[in-house]
Amino acid sequence: MDFERLGAFYMGKEYDLTERRLLDRLVMYDSRDLTTHAVCIGMTRSGKTGLCISLLEEAAIDGIPAIIIDPKGDIANLLLCFPDLAAADFLPWINPDDARRKGLSPDAFAAEQAAAWRAGLASWGQDGARIRMLRDAADITIYTPGSDAGI
Repeated sequence: MDFERLGAFYMGKEYDLTERRLLDRLVMYDSRDLTTHAVCIGMTRSGKTGLCISLLEEAAIDGIPAIIIDPKGDIANLLLCFPDLAAADFLPWINPDDARRKGLSPDAFAAEQAAAWRAGLASWGQDGARIRMLRDAADITIYTPGSDAGI
């Protein structure tokens, strides 16, 4: 899939609602249609965070800067990008209770998560190389006034 074009944001693939399956047609967004400010508002579980993270990742890859005010802290997940998709990268971020409920050790659960991420990304035509491209293109800093987390 060829979606690495400057100024064209890769947003995913078309989905056939009738057949309930992904199509091989890419959904691209022309970044020239963006303005300098944005607000994303919607109902719970409507896809706001996923949309914003996709837009921000694509902007970062294209060298477009962003300042994000995120009261809930969801967008901080931009920092959780592991180019090697290795279990050891996921281990500090897994919930040990989730591992225990599945009857797995934290290491085994982290390996399962890493494999799921590799497979999920591959289904969208992405891989660790694209994550590395994002990581190399972006300087992400989280400012947390009044807290000892972040800067």
